[in-house]
Amino acid sequence: MNVDQVRKDFPVLENKIYLNSAAHGPTLKPVYDSVNQWWINRINEKRIDPPDVLHEAAKLLHCHKEELIQISRVSQGLNMIAGLLDPKKGENIVVTELAYQSNVFVWMPFLKKGAEIKRIPHREGIIKIEDFEKTIDEKTKAVCISEVEWTSGLRYDMKSVSEIAHDHGAYIINDAYQAVGSVDVDVRAEKVDFFVVGSEKWLCCPAMSGIFYIKKEIQDEFEPVYRFYGNVEEAFKEGAPWEKPDHDNISSYKYPLYNDARKFNRGTVSEGSTWGFNAALKYFNKIGSNAIEKRTTFLSQRLIDGLKDLQVKINTPYEEDKRASLVTFNAGNFKLNQKIYDKLLNENTIIAHRYAAGVGGIRVSCHFFNTKEEIDLLLENLSKTLVD
Repeated sequence: MNVDQVRKDFPVLENKIYLNSAAHGPTLKPVYDSVNQWWINRINEKRIDPPDVLHEAAKLLHCHKEELIQISRVSQGLNMIAGLLDPKKGENIVVTELAYQSNVFVWMPFLKKGAEIKRIPHREGIIKIEDFEKTIDEKTKAVCISEVEWTSGLRYDMKSVSEIAHDHGAYIINDAYQAVGSVDVDVRAEKVDFFVVGSEKWLCCPAMSGIFYIKKEIQDEFEPVYRFYGNVEEAFKEGAPWEKPDHDNISSYKYPLYNDARKFNRGTVSEGSTWGFNAALKYFNKIGSNAIEKRTTFLSQRLIDGLKDLQVKINTPYEEDKRASLVTFNAGNFKLNQKIYDKLLNENTIIAHRYAAGVGGIRVSCHFFNTKEEIDLLLENLSKTLVD
C-alpha cells in the first residue's frame, strides 16, 4: 500500500490530522467524483445503468451477492430485522451494556408484548465469551451485538458468539459499522444470520447508504413485512411492466417475489448515494481488507504502546485479536477529557469524546490513511496537555 498516494484521495488530510472515522470517515475524492458524474448524467438526462453495488459489497464481505440488499442506514436494517423476528412474550433478545443505542432501541417496543431485553454487563469495558454463554438461553430469540464496541474498541469473536447462539436455537445479528472498512470481515466465516453496515464511518462515504445481509440458508423462513412492487421478479423480466399495453396494477404483480435477499429490498436508497457508495466499495476492494487491517493494527498498536507511558486509563484491549482500529482512553475525569478534546481540535486534530455505560473518554480512530507521525504527534500533544 502506497500511503502517500492514498492520502491524496482524502482532501481533508491537507489541513487536518483526521482520527475520527469511528464517527464519520473523511470523504474519498473518488466518491465525490462518482456522485458528481451521476449529477452530470442526471442534469443532462443521460441514461446510464446503475453500478453493481452488491457485487462490490459481496466481494468485500466474502459472501454471496444474493444474500445482500442496499439499505439507507444501519437503523433501518436493524428495524427490518426486528420486524422479521417479532419476538413474543416469554422470548428474549440479548444485547450488551456497551452496545450502541440502535442495537437496543429497536427491541424496546417488544417489551410491551412481554418480550425481554437481556443486557450483558461489562467489567472495565470487557465482555467475555463466557458472559454470552451465561446469558443466552433456550428462550433467546436473537443475539444483537456490534462486532466492535463503539466506546471501548472491544472486538468479539463473532464465530464463537454465533455458535453459542445457534446452540440455543437463536439468531445472531452483527452490526459491523465499527468493523467493516478498518478490518477484514468475513460474514460467512462468522456464521452470522443477519448483518448490517453503513457507508459513513470506516468506509469513508457520506451517510444514507448501507448493506443488509441475510444468510441464504434462512431466507425462506421469512417474508418481508414491507412490500415493494419492484421485488416482483416476473413483472420485470422483460423490462418495465408499465411500458406494455396489458399492464395492470394487480395482475401484473400477482407473482412471487425474488427468491433471495432481494425480496427484502425497500427501494429507499437514492441513486446518488448508490453511485457514491459503489465508488467507496471499489476503492476498498482494490486496496484489500487484509492490507488495511495490517496497517490499522500497526497504528493502533503504536498508539496503545504510547498511551501506556502516560497517566491515562486505556479502555481498549491490548491483544490484537480483541480489538479493531479504534482506541479509547480516559484521562481521569470528564473535564480533563474535554480539555484534551478541545485542545486537539484547536490544533486541527479531529478525534471524538464518547461514553457508554461508564466506559469511554477520548476516542481515536486509526485508519489506513493515517501515519505513524500523526500518531506520534498526537501522543506528544496529549502528553503536554496532561502536564499543563
